[in-house]
Amino acid sequence: MTARPGSGAPVVLINDTRADLHHGCWRVMRTLEAQLARAGFAVIARAPAHADWRQDPAIVEAIPRAALVVVNGEGTLHHDRPAGAALLAAGAAAKAAGVPAALINASWDANGPAYTHALADFALVSARETRSAAQIQAAGLTARVVPDLSVFEAVAPPATRVGVGFTDSVLRPVALDLEAARKRLGGIALPIHFNAPGLKGSLRNLRDGVAKRDLADPGFLVRSIAARLAWRAAETRDEADYMAKIAALSLLVTGRFHAATFALAAGTPVLAVESNTHKIGATFDDAGLASWRRIAPADLDAALLARAARWEPEEAQALADFLADGRRRTIALFDDLASLAR
Repeated sequence: MTARPGSGAPVVLINDTRADLHHGCWRVMRTLEAQLARAGFAVIARAPAHADWRQDPAIVEAIPRAALVVVNGEGTLHHDRPAGAALLAAGAAAKAAGVPAALINASWDANGPAYTHALADFALVSARETRSAAQIQAAGLTARVVPDLSVFEAVAPPATRVGVGFTDSVLRPVALDLEAARKRLGGIALPIHFNAPGLKGSLRNLRDGVAKRDLADPGFLVRSIAARLAWRAAETRDEADYMAKIAALSLLVTGRFHAATFALAAGTPVLAVESNTHKIGATFDDAGLASWRRIAPADLDAALLARAARWEPEEAQALADFLADGRRRTIALFDDLASLAR
């Protein structure tokens, strides 16, 4: 997909995750593009998430004209997924064209030698958390650590905090367990995804959460449909409004990485169930949060919610330091991208 040209060094951006209709992805992309502009870049082509950029003539044609190719890794690069291999192939394509490439904002988990070989084509690699960087470094490559771009913007603290919010998880059984806990404990539904208004959006909401295999388990199917309907009714259309809702909570309970990072950015106490990689727990470690904030849905009860709604003193200071240091690292990253551009 080509972009309207502007003044600045031309950059090709791979993996624009706004296609996911997910507030975390939208916040990441808004921050990424703002920082590219601050560093003196103009995006000349964007490849959306879930589309193989190698099949897009506009992207292929734009790479040799670029001063830099930037790949937004997010949560794609784990367990040798084919989608991750497609992203990593951008490094080789850029290298063949004599253009430097950078992989940024990436988690890296349980990948094999082929992935590692492809990673070597990038002139700069930035991981979202220390655990991902350690796996890359163990393979003999270099990676810096810069927190996920969703925590870059400072969030003003609210006058008061009220309520316990719940999200779902990419792991469908976990998502249903979290929804059951929300109902049992009287929480607020705060899905991080949103859909188009009207029937089209409602149908997509159901399609994304219900699979053909669920027909073999009618109980699971009924619970899935009920959960999707509840989340559809609770959708927030605007990213800033979603952040404001997270910031106003006493506590967030989540199985979603970006919902957790929204809570960190807002200073909202959080409990989280790990996702399909180490990214939530690894980020909590980097932010200095207590290990007991990583939970299983079965752990949830009123006593835990009451305890979790208060930061421990050492957590509050560690989180403040993490956010301030992360902003400095983010600015330094994009300054280094400007130096890297040919």
